[in-house]
Amino acid sequence: MNSSANNRGIQALSILFAAAPFGFALIRAIRTGADLRYLWLALASLLGTSIVVVIGHAYNGGPRAAVTLSVGALVVAMLFAVVAALLLGTTAGLGMWVVASAFSFCCAASCLLYNLARLRNA
Repeated sequence: MNSSANNRGIQALSILFAAAPFGFALIRAIRTGADLRYLWLALASLLGTSIVVVIGHAYNGGPRAAVTLSVGALVVAMLFAVVAALLLGTTAGLGMWVVASAFSFCCAASCLLYNLARLRNA
């Protein structure tokens, strides 16, 4: 497998990780009929991650910087998801934290894969 095909695979995996929370949100909306709270949490997590990626895009570090950006994306995405859940009236409990952390993890993994693919292209 050549480097270009490998990068496309990493980028595709990054997109799948970013899309996973939206898949869960869609399943939740279909099963409940009208509950779109997961969609808002997925959007909030993606927004938090996007902010970190845009800010970190100017910094051309190595693999260690990619991991640092991903940890930052995890923290910011989790913060955005928790705030969104609280604004939607969710009771602060274990369920809220599990969903917020799962969505944030998916977004942070997507950020890491995106940055690693970007480093390989440089």
